[in-house]
Amino acid sequence: MTSTVLITTATSPPAGVPFLNMTNTTARYLTAKAALFFWAGQGVERIVVADATGQCLLTDEEIILLKSMHVEVEQIHYQQDEDLIKLKGKGYGEGLLIQLALEKSVLLKDQTSFFKCTGKIYCRNFDEIRQLIENNHVTNLFWRHLQPNSELRPWADLRFFYAAKDFCTNHLIPAYLKTEDRKLEVAEQFCFDALQANLVEAKTIRPLLSGFAGWTGKLYSDVTLGELDTSCPCWVNA
Repeated sequence: MTSTVLITTATSPPAGVPFLNMTNTTARYLTAKAALFFWAGQGVERIVVADATGQCLLTDEEIILLKSMHVEVEQIHYQQDEDLIKLKGKGYGEGLLIQLALEKSVLLKDQTSFFKCTGKIYCRNFDEIRQLIENNHVTNLFWRHLQPNSELRPWADLRFFYAAKDFCTNHLIPAYLKTEDRKLEVAEQFCFDALQANLVEAKTIRPLLSGFAGWTGKLYSDVTLGELDTSCPCWVNA
């Protein structure tokens, strides 16, 4: 199974985006780059980096270094409408960015499904999840939003997932684009509804994610969730 990971980033977002506390451009640039190198170190064969603020995360020299590790990298970027993002929020912006990547990426063109990960984080048990997907012929795998010491909301975890391109086009991106963060109508909520309506509920291992949260600017908690680590609510192929 050849794995392609789409990393979504916004290196220099405008001031005033709702629920975005990591606004320092240098911090965002370095933490996203660090996470990408961890992905490469885990043996991911192909990485697509999509940036919504017109920036390139990697230099040409770094791309050559990654190629020497047999990692193929493609960088896509555009300049988002800053006023629209400040109005709608970062979830709306990510929906547009995924849409752009599916339309423009050469590496995603020959893939039926792909991994998506928000910039600044990586999955520590990626090989285990990749093997699970391959062994069970999975084309879509999304997890429920579960955070330590937080209430259980009807939300999907959009930091990391595995999705079919047609499912993204027909269901996921339209859900993202309903986001109105200033009205507390978030992408995680709308995508939860789309997953409930179109995929099957199940339970599986939880992705163990490390890195920085853009909405807090702090490291994600690394604590265990007990039984949920091996039996986490999720959605899979319909």
